Amino acid sequence: MTVTFPKEGALLEGLNGAGKTNLLESIHVLCTGRSQRGASRVDMIAHGQEAAYLEGDFCYGDDDDGNDGNTDNAIAGATVAAARRLVNTAIGFSKDKKFVMKRDGADLRSYTEWFGERPVVSFGADDLELVYGSPDTRRKFLDMLISQIDRQYLDALTSYRKNMAHRNALLGGINDPALFDIYEQAMAVSASKIVSARMEIITELCVLVKDYYADISGEKESAKIEYLSKLKYDFTCISEWQNLYLNTLSDRRAKDAELMFTGAGPHRDDLRFSLDGRPAKTYASQGQCRSFALSLKLGSALLLERRRGAGMIFLVDDAVSELDPERTSRVYPLLEGRGQIFIATPKCHASIGSRVLRCAVEPGRVTVS
Repeated sequence: MTVTFPKEGALLEGLNGAGKTNLLESIHVLCTGRSQRGASRVDMIAHGQEAAYLEGDFCYGDDDDGNDGNTDNAIAGATVAAARRLVNTAIGFSKDKKFVMKRDGADLRSYTEWFGERPVVSFGADDLELVYGSPDTRRKFLDMLISQIDRQYLDALTSYRKNMAHRNALLGGINDPALFDIYEQAMAVSASKIVSARMEIITELCVLVKDYYADISGEKESAKIEYLSKLKYDFTCISEWQNLYLNTLSDRRAKDAELMFTGAGPHRDDLRFSLDGRPAKTYASQGQCRSFALSLKLGSALLLERRRGAGMIFLVDDAVSELDPERTSRVYPLLEGRGQIFIATPKCHASIGSRVLRCAVEPGRVTVS
């Protein structure tokens, strides 16, 4: 199936189970190589099939090189003026773990060459897990955001996880101090880069989330984000972070050997969300928490626009279905005109731009209405 979308995006209407979310997921995978819902590659393969394959064209125009955020984006088969260019992207994977990524027909050598082909932010019902869910959910959100801004951050994450896996394999096994030193030194270097980048982003993101939440809630509450490290610190210098992690890992070898895993580091950190100084997870209503999650995604989108200098792709999957009408009316204007927006919903009652393509989605079929 080939679908052409205008730069404003598309409204995808259809019954539950019709395939609306599959379309959004396909776009997200083409942008990042990952599912927006955290699904594994095997889980994204259709029932009864052995492999999955996605292909799409991204349209890059003259204004992509600017910082005004007005970008002509297109997924799949767009007709463009001569001044613009199409970049074909394709990704395929199978149940037997074969995997291929191509850009304009050329194989990509590493995942980092693919990640963040276009800056994308997804909004969905599962976003409440950012507030109510585990620390891992919040870390994944933060890692996805920063990795789209800074590929060196993605490299640091990959290095950290690889060396931590090596260290964990040593725990409870043969005590080889030299090997521990090698892996812990590498982990400390990566960890300092990860935490430094996270704290910088959170400082900026906190201001944006506070402003967006005020818009959505009608300035009824004040939102705040804080970065929580398991380690005690009173500094921000990256070299001091590196020394702290190196010493911590060395000191924890015996304790971690009992646990059989590395118990301290950026993989154990968390974010704290609060409204009027009280933890949102404990004291806020579901409507307030959903507004907080939406503000978090809107803030991350603006960060991407500022850092990447390119128009955003928004994927909205029933994200505001449980908000009260007053809050819902404030959400769509905050998205409209910001980039290419794809809205998947059984029926849209909000007012959206006339240039957004309206599509009816049925199982295996998309019809322009």
